[in-house]
Formats: sequence, structure tokens, C-alpha cells
Amino acid sequence: MAVFEAVFSVTRRNNQGNELEHPCPVKRLGSTRYILMALAISIMALSMACGSSATVTTNLDTTEPLVETPVPSTGDAPILDELSGIGPLVRVEDLEFSVEVAANAEQRIRGLSGRASLDPGTGMLFIFEKPERFRFWMKQMEISLDIVWIGSNCEVVDVSENVPFPDKETPLEDLPRYSPESRAKFVLEINGGEAADLGLGIGDKVEFLNEIAGKYDC
Repeated sequence: MAVFEAVFSVTRRNNQGNELEHPCPVKRLGSTRYILMALAISIMALSMACGSSATVTTNLDTTEPLVETPVPSTGDAPILDELSGIGPLVRVEDLEFSVEVAANAEQRIRGLSGRASLDPGTGMLFIFEKPERFRFWMKQMEISLDIVWIGSNCEVVDVSENVPFPDKETPLEDLPRYSPESRAKFVLEINGGEAADLGLGIGDKVEFLNEIAGKYDC
């Protein structure tokens, strides 16, 4: 291994008063240790020079999550017809919808897959942990939907109306994505065209009833 050696001089006087110099080797430092010391000094100098100029950017819309809804389920999905009039309700102004609740990732991914139809006044309510401009797609859907985007203030912030189901041969990369104009924390999916027929629109107040009353701050 190569080493680095430093030499310094010690001045002494002999009996005649003449000065003598004797080279005295300093303790040798392994090259690896020397390199590490030099690197540490360089890093400290760099930190002192620019430590206060760094900035961090957060909460960029380019990192918005893609919510794949829906995807076929491997199990039997509950039929909404059996839930009409009972269970969780979503009230939008004076309108009420009997809904299934998708509150976890598995339920949200499954969505409304495998449904050939929905009864009027029924749908699915998606619950998210925080508001985002989520992007939905209609992978393997068989019915058209209205996607009602609801903000954390419990108001409708946008409506994607009559979103069509795709042709089964459409490649995944060609499926359109649907996203609200403003951030949403909840999403209500109902029959396509129902929002317009019932006069449901942006700014409408939303309330959750029955077993979901007060559970999600709406």
C-alpha cells in the first residue's frame, strides 16, 4: 500500500553552539485515511459555501395518483339492487343515493366492475385519505357513468358527465383519463346522464347519512 510521509526539521545545538538539523518523520498515514480526511474537509467547505441556498418543492400535480377504477374482481361483487333504500346514503342537496362505500385500496381498485347496470339513485362512494386531483379511467367497464367529484369541504367541485365505457379491444394506453378541475377527497359514481337529469352540479352541498354519517367529516 502506498503511504504518505511528512518530514519536518528539529533544530538542535551541539557543544560548539553550532545549529544542527535532524529530519524527524511524522507518523505515516495510510492513503485511504488521508483521502477520507481530504474528502471530509471538501464536503465541509462545500456545505459552508452553499448550505443556505437549497430549496425543496413539494405537492406537485405531476405526481397525482392514477386511480384505476374499476378493475374486475376475483370474487363475487355485491349487487346494488339488493342495497337500494338501505345502508349508506349520500345526499346531494335534496337528492339521495344509496351507495356502496369503497374506503380502502382494494375496494377502490375493484370499483363498479362486473356491473351490467345500476338502478336509478344508486352508485358507489370512493373515500380517499386526502384531497387530490385523482385520475380515473374506465378499464373494462360495461356501463357509462357520471363521476361526481366532492371536495373536503363537502361540496361538489366538478362533474364528469356521461363518461362512456370503452370498447373491449381498446389498448390500455389508449384509455382516456378523467380528472376534476379542483382537488377532490370523495368521488360518487352514478349512472351516466343522471346528474344532468336530476340537476346535480358544482357547488351542491353533500352529506353522508346512516352508518357513514359524520364518519368522514361530511
